[in-house]
Amino acid sequence: MNILKEAEVTYVTEEKAHRLLELARQGIAFEDFEALYREAPFSLVQWARILALSDRTLQRYQKSGRRFSTPESEKILKIAHVMHRGREVFGSSEVFHRWLSRPSATLGGQAPETLFDSIIGLDMVLDELGRIEHGVPA
Repeated sequence: MNILKEAEVTYVTEEKAHRLLELARQGIAFEDFEALYREAPFSLVQWARILALSDRTLQRYQKSGRRFSTPESEKILKIAHVMHRGREVFGSSEVFHRWLSRPSATLGGQAPETLFDSIIGLDMVLDELGRIEHGVPA
């Protein structure tokens, strides 16, 4: 499975939502997560924080090939969606990655990447990407 491909949608349709729900319930395997891990500008330590896991637990997932839990898988899929939207809005991964590390007044002065540890935070980043895409001032 390619979770990056699964998340490549601008708007999630009902059919796509059911597919993503099923993937989350099955649990994302670490090998499927690796494409996102390589694409995103986060270290393994940062991923552990984002997924609310210890570094050691994430390393065990990596070695054993164990599947992530449903909540972890949901977050991984949501992050993959945010990464896709960011590339769409900014036109390149590099520009999007730079934007992720810069504080945003609209996000309370926080860098978008600091919000990746929460589904609500990820929704805030998606909303901000939508405002940028449509030229809506903060």
